[in-house]
Amino acid sequence: MIDKNIISKNVNEIGENETKICKKCGRLLPIAKFRLVKGQFHNPYYLGHCKECEYKYQRGYLEEKNKIEFSDSLEILIERKYKSIKKERILDISSTGIIPIGTDEMFIKLMECKNTWLSNYGRAIKYANGKYTLLKGNYDSNGALRYTVQKNVFFDGKWNWKRVDLWAAKAVVEEFIVNPDKANNIYIWHSGYDKEDNYYKNLYPLNQEQYRIVKRHFKETGDDSEKFIVKVMNDIRYMPDNWSKELLEPVMCGLGYRGVLYENGKIESYLRWHDMMNRCYNKNFHEKHPQYKDCTVCEEWLNYSNFKLWYDQNKIAGMKLDLDKDILFKGNKEYSPATVAFVPHEINTLFVNGKKNRGDLPIGVHYDKERDKFRAEMSFMGQAIKLGRFDTAELAFARYKEYKEDFIKDIAEQYKAEIPDKVYQAMMNWVIEITD
Repeated sequence: MIDKNIISKNVNEIGENETKICKKCGRLLPIAKFRLVKGQFHNPYYLGHCKECEYKYQRGYLEEKNKIEFSDSLEILIERKYKSIKKERILDISSTGIIPIGTDEMFIKLMECKNTWLSNYGRAIKYANGKYTLLKGNYDSNGALRYTVQKNVFFDGKWNWKRVDLWAAKAVVEEFIVNPDKANNIYIWHSGYDKEDNYYKNLYPLNQEQYRIVKRHFKETGDDSEKFIVKVMNDIRYMPDNWSKELLEPVMCGLGYRGVLYENGKIESYLRWHDMMNRCYNKNFHEKHPQYKDCTVCEEWLNYSNFKLWYDQNKIAGMKLDLDKDILFKGNKEYSPATVAFVPHEINTLFVNGKKNRGDLPIGVHYDKERDKFRAEMSFMGQAIKLGRFDTAELAFARYKEYKEDFIKDIAEQYKAEIPDKVYQAMMNWVIEITD
């Protein structure tokens, strides 16, 4: 029987005095340049190729294994898209003394933050004491830029202002870039891996695996082109485990798809999404309610899962609220995170213009045939409020306008603690026009 200790001793003695020819490179090298391993029966021996060749082989194998190649038939289902911005949100900086850092830089109002505007380059402006100033911000330990702002939040049974951190890259993505899967795309790739660059066209919302692949590829090749990233975004190998192509099938009005968070069609958020999509894209619905004919749902909310995330984050438990698109921006036709708000039903009914029933007369005006007069009248919660009869439609409208604007302000004050500040401000500044 062979003594293993003797074998080990002999191997160690050989290691001090002998040389060996590498079967890969053919060089004669000291035995210490070869790796000592144990065989099937635990007998130690030196490999036939040197450590250097072994390393080169292993590296080549790993590089080949990790090489990112895309199929020629890769279907591009998810594209790079940017959000449309309401012109009312854009700040005119021409008289503020603030110099844009790019010809396309724009600052847009952050709907949830107090007197704060964010640019598509990641800069932020605050208005205070009659002056617009750039926020300085600071960088965290990971090199991410953040600002301190006042955000309107609901707690302790009412709406209040709270100091919070606003992360520049995350906010730019939220306001300017269409995120196709907000449930999973919570990582942000900065072009060139430059975290100080927060320009919206250089930011990519990705899931964890997509981010890992892009980062590794960039470090190895220096390539993080949009063409490459879009392919990563569409390759099923880098999708979440619960993803499938069926999740993108347009099951609602030929446009809306369910996404990764869909559970069933009976939960409240899905019913609200279903109703919203029907209002905008169902032709049968438009026959009965033509005022919705030109309405649309934003690109991001065509994915039910994205809508569900917003809905669950903004719904206030225990309160029966309507999803309103008409208050924040007058004449608005789009349902989107920036243009809608949850409001009590009483407030929602204030902004129904009744255009279908009044004919060519101004809003709030009806013709009284019996008295040959024009009657000013408004309604609230199904109750008519008569405001008098007038010789002309213009006089009747003037009375309606004065009363209705004051009425809206009074309701805004009554509900101030129960509605977001953006809704309160819109109501306090509401102007009724004869063309409404």
